Amino acid sequence: MKAILLLAVSLAAGGAAAAPRWTVLADCAAAYRANARLADPDRPAAMTAQISDVADDYAAAARKAHVGKDAKRDVAARIEAQAHRDAALPREAVERIIDACPQVEG
Repeated sequence: MKAILLLAVSLAAGGAAAAPRWTVLADCAAAYRANARLADPDRPAAMTAQISDVADDYAAAARKAHVGKDAKRDVAARIEAQAHRDAALPREAVERIIDACPQVEG
């Protein structure tokens, strides 16, 4: 629970003028990915696909924000590790992380 609070605070602390760090964007991609993988019998396949598309938008924004030659590898590794951690959280916790994410253009 402490990790969720720290992530939410770090997401909110970015400020309007500063672009979000690549790690924040990658963590958002991971949360959306974990949300898409959550079993929900009432969720239509189209909604799951849309959530996955949003995760891809955050991943692309993270790669763009990354300064370094290993952006693709670094972003993919962080998303995979964080998505694995997020998958162990209750749905409500994942949704709180998503709610704290900055907006990106898709």
